[in-house]
Amino acid sequence: MKIAISPPTRAVMGWNFDVSVEAGADEKITYVEVKVNDFPQIKDTPGAPLDSWQQTLTQQGVYPGDNKAEVLVQSTAGDGTKKETRAERKWR
Repeated sequence: MKIAISPPTRAVMGWNFDVSVEAGADEKITYVEVKVNDFPQIKDTPGAPLDSWQQTLTQQGVYPGDNKAEVLVQSTAGDGTKKETRAERKWR
């Protein structure tokens, strides 16, 4: 499982970043959750398991100090084994 969180770009007042998930050869994505500064932004349970997933997040407002994006991905392997993978990016 590969999770990528792009470096946030600053909008006029806020930020934008992309999250992408790529399943391994024998995996399927069954759930994706994205939190920003500990607040849930996305909780996605696809209707059918996916090979890849991508979303752009945009936040308006002023967020001084430390910021953090966390991604949790749940997947299922071909043999039925369930797995959780996490990734995080911090910025100021």
